[in-house]
Amino acid sequence: MTIIFDKATYKPNENISGRTSAPGKLIISKYATEISVHQIAENFEIGPLPEGSYSVELNAGNQSYFSAIEVVTNPWQRIRYGFLSEFGDHINTAKQVEWAKRLHLTSIQFYDWAYKHEFLMAPDESYADPLGGMISKQKLKELIVGYEAAGIFPSGYAAVYAVDREGWQRWKDSGVYGDDGKPFQLGEDFLWVIDPADKKWLLHFIEQLKAARDFGFKTFHLDQYGWPKRAVKSDGTVVDIAEQFTKMLNAITEQLKGVQFIFNNVNDFPTWATAKTAQDATYIEVWEPNSEYKDLVQLVDKSRSYDLNKPIILSAYLRPFAKDDINAANAALELSLSVISSRGASHLITGGDGKVLYDPYYVRNHQAGESTLNILENYHNFIAAAGDLLFDPSRVDITRTHAFGVNTEISFESNEPISANFAEKSMTAAIFDGDLGLTIHIHNFLDQENMKWDVAKRPILSSSNVKISILSAGYKDFWHIGRADTSSKFSAATATQNEDKLVLDVAITGAWTVIHIPKK
Repeated sequence: MTIIFDKATYKPNENISGRTSAPGKLIISKYATEISVHQIAENFEIGPLPEGSYSVELNAGNQSYFSAIEVVTNPWQRIRYGFLSEFGDHINTAKQVEWAKRLHLTSIQFYDWAYKHEFLMAPDESYADPLGGMISKQKLKELIVGYEAAGIFPSGYAAVYAVDREGWQRWKDSGVYGDDGKPFQLGEDFLWVIDPADKKWLLHFIEQLKAARDFGFKTFHLDQYGWPKRAVKSDGTVVDIAEQFTKMLNAITEQLKGVQFIFNNVNDFPTWATAKTAQDATYIEVWEPNSEYKDLVQLVDKSRSYDLNKPIILSAYLRPFAKDDINAANAALELSLSVISSRGASHLITGGDGKVLYDPYYVRNHQAGESTLNILENYHNFIAAAGDLLFDPSRVDITRTHAFGVNTEISFESNEPISANFAEKSMTAAIFDGDLGLTIHIHNFLDQENMKWDVAKRPILSSSNVKISILSAGYKDFWHIGRADTSSKFSAATATQNEDKLVLDVAITGAWTVIHIPKK
């Protein structure tokens, strides 16, 4: 049984519509509190909802199916990023868009859609990309229109400073070199690197972006390779590439109005500079030495400190999906999704018609089977349904000021280890306080032997019981609990009052448990 909403996200004045594989009772809830009930046919439409995130349950006969609805004025602020890497005539547009709608993805990166790095738009209707993938302009248009109709932003990929061998003959004076006089190259005979803020190049690149905008892209994914960080021009001028990226982004955002930009800070270079420009998201492609779960958290938190208002995306590719042990890969997926999403960031990991990324060349990907598809759908339903908690702009991390060590406002008791740290054979707690109340995330690493996120993980089988005591002043005595592996379903319970503390008995199962205690 399925339910597919017509849009990945809605605005407050829009009717909610979609289709389901069977008529039934549609229950819309705010966490565990029922908001409305609708008897729906296979094609349905209900009225608009107030701004917020909602759990959805469809009951038909003795079956239940879960989904989520998000209603926001500006969906960009809760970006959930996916990808697409095929644009030939054979591609089924409806299947690609449906997967994005099922997961409530709000933007899709069109990876390697362009004719060349130097010239984005091809002269012909059908063409090969630089690595031989066949692309149809008609299919590109069809995909752009399809995603936009679903409320999803198509994002056109563009490398900001590369040309091929033929182009290098035109751009040698704008290129960057090492002290040995050799130009910086990607691959032996593939691409040559240009100074991204070279005046001549920047004028050319902006014109390419304008042509792609006129073709239909209103969002662009601007890529770089993470090196060089300092280089020399042909005239001996030394360039700081971080400064050049900033100049480039300032020029681009000044020249192209009404367009959104996502810049790739490869392994956090140079987020400290680019996050303060007028681009529209903070995006980091993660590599070693950022190899542990604590590193993912630090990248998100540091990015937010540069600009509180920009949505954050981590592209954290999972190499276990290149191997045969799908159970180990699935466990890695659950854990990385839970850690990144709990910090209010998007994990770029899936797209197409159900593909998973394990390699930076997105054409090399894993076509997910049923078990992986179910995980992706359950987790993204949960992320959308818990969006008001995950993306609360007022929330503050109080884990190390209110719990553990000498702190006594919030305490945890369990037969298994639990702390604020990421440690093997343990549980990790993160606590946020905001206008909506107290939200506690518990990540389950009880089965894991290390804290590396990009390796095969043991299946998440162990469970635990945790008693949480909270200084009760200002909090209601009922609480909501949700688990990502059970989709958008939340349940409610009443806390026990013990003198000045609320006491919650929480069963921990699966990778990610979220507890929310509203304020009075």
